[in-house]
Amino acid sequence: MEDKYSPSPGDKDLIKRCEAMFDMAKKSRQDTENVWRDSEELYMGNHWKGFKMPEYQNQITLELIGSMIDTMIPILSSRPPKIDVMPVEYNEETIQAAQNLQALMDEMWMIRDLQNTVPEWLLDYLVYGTGIMKVRFNEEDDLPDADIVDPFAFYVNPSATKLEDAEWVIQASPTPLWRIRDKYKNGHYVQSQSNLDKYEAIKMNTAPLADERVQVTDTTGAETHYYDSPKKAMESLEERALVIECFMRDGSMEYVDMEDEYGKKQQKKRYKYPSQVRQVVMANGVLLYDGPTKYPFFNKKHHLSHPFPYICLKNSGSAHTFWGKPEPRRLKSLNLAMDRLASQMMDNIHLTANPMWVVDETTDVTDQISNKPGQVIRKKGPGQASMQNPASMPGYVFNYFQLLESMIETVSGVNKATQGKEASNVTSGVQAQVYRQAATTKIDFKSRTLDNAIQTLGSMWIAAIQNMSLVPKKVQVITPNQTQEERGFVGIEYQKMDFNVRAKAGSMLPENKQYVENKILQLAQMGLIQDPEFILDNVDLPGKEVLLQKMRGQRAMDEEAQQRMQTPMSEEELAQLGGNEDEIFRRMQENPELAQRLENMSAQGEI
Repeated sequence: MEDKYSPSPGDKDLIKRCEAMFDMAKKSRQDTENVWRDSEELYMGNHWKGFKMPEYQNQITLELIGSMIDTMIPILSSRPPKIDVMPVEYNEETIQAAQNLQALMDEMWMIRDLQNTVPEWLLDYLVYGTGIMKVRFNEEDDLPDADIVDPFAFYVNPSATKLEDAEWVIQASPTPLWRIRDKYKNGHYVQSQSNLDKYEAIKMNTAPLADERVQVTDTTGAETHYYDSPKKAMESLEERALVIECFMRDGSMEYVDMEDEYGKKQQKKRYKYPSQVRQVVMANGVLLYDGPTKYPFFNKKHHLSHPFPYICLKNSGSAHTFWGKPEPRRLKSLNLAMDRLASQMMDNIHLTANPMWVVDETTDVTDQISNKPGQVIRKKGPGQASMQNPASMPGYVFNYFQLLESMIETVSGVNKATQGKEASNVTSGVQAQVYRQAATTKIDFKSRTLDNAIQTLGSMWIAAIQNMSLVPKKVQVITPNQTQEERGFVGIEYQKMDFNVRAKAGSMLPENKQYVENKILQLAQMGLIQDPEFILDNVDLPGKEVLLQKMRGQRAMDEEAQQRMQTPMSEEELAQLGGNEDEIFRRMQENPELAQRLENMSAQGEI
């Protein structure tokens, strides 16, 4: 007899509670999701969806929205911010710990491939107005990780305006059954579900599947199945269920038996969930997990620095709503107006090349007259048919087209300057710089939003390492004297330390970057900057890393030599010189370092 899932009364109530929260969040967000779907279509260039027009009329699509977003993403992600780790209390131990964590953060940026993950995050941020990232701990390599969360799969209590104020958040992800059964003890009770695509964003780089019957035959050829559409086939072949992961604030207390310092047992009151966040996971009516959050982000004082394991990138919008404003929504009316204007201009060109005909009323016309370019009208009887040339396109049409283009640049913040092009009316370097700075104002705001989000990611990663990392780590640390040193540490050993994490300006726009480089070079030419390492650090130059290494190596050798010159000679070294003044003088001429050391000793009265 097959085992049947039978939850306890308490589990039933918990499942109903989470389902009610989920249902409330879905209903409150329906209008927002409609906007998201519209934004998807606009970004992908489906601007004429729902418009029924005669087949002879043009439907030109100017994919300006997609182009604007695709331009913003590399600008924002080309120079990601650097995560700086600094101790709150400065001593030798905390300084070394901060250096070790700093080196680990730099390494993890490459290990976790954030160079490619951040652009994906930005795409959701711009297309949907909100980008969601989940921070988790990877037990396989004992290090924190980060994943992009589908906006359609993420829910928050309707009254929340930001994560810090949220009472609960839910992630509802369509998940293969085999993964559920492999991860959770009760996973084998979960049954497959259909129609889960509403919890997923459209796959933007995937062409839609044709709506036609599909035949699927197994590898042996013994069994064949027929499906009404590719969508139905995929749902059947890939069994999935909706995993609902709920994080809710819960300050419940409990009494536990604990021993005091004398070994005497006594009951003490404590939080049932140490982080005061309860994590509940279920799928298709089956409770999979109920307990403390698996993602604790505690600081030194055991305060929860971040209640939920998510980071939200919110595009500018109302401060009274959680969700940001999609970028396509700002540009929709302007882009569609340009589409229609361009289509009408093309219609006019076709009519000019293929004019219509005018027919006398006395003519017995057998064909229906329309505005179809090049149409030939057949007639019977007397009268005549003459060709009619259309009026030329008025000049104001082209002016209006240019106006729309300019308005799109103004609204989006993406113009010739942000794309590395100069305007035709710019005639001087100062004017060009003012033009660039004015052009990048809006994008620079988005850049600061990204910097803040990366800063939050860094602090959550470090908190996870402090609370969960048990495996020894080895890192290569650059010491203050620019030497490389290998160090080992265990993350949990830093649990009693506090660190400040800052995102040092990195996502700087290329135009501003060029401006800064020019200023540094100008100051260097004026003699106001004399440190060559500083110049190389802030100027892009092929092979600069090799130059920096040589300079740092030479500086280390010079410092070592200087230190030797300041060190008095030992009695053994003085004895080796002997008492022959001519011999000593000869050696001093050959070795300036020896001369300097003897001079220093003489000045100090040591010889």
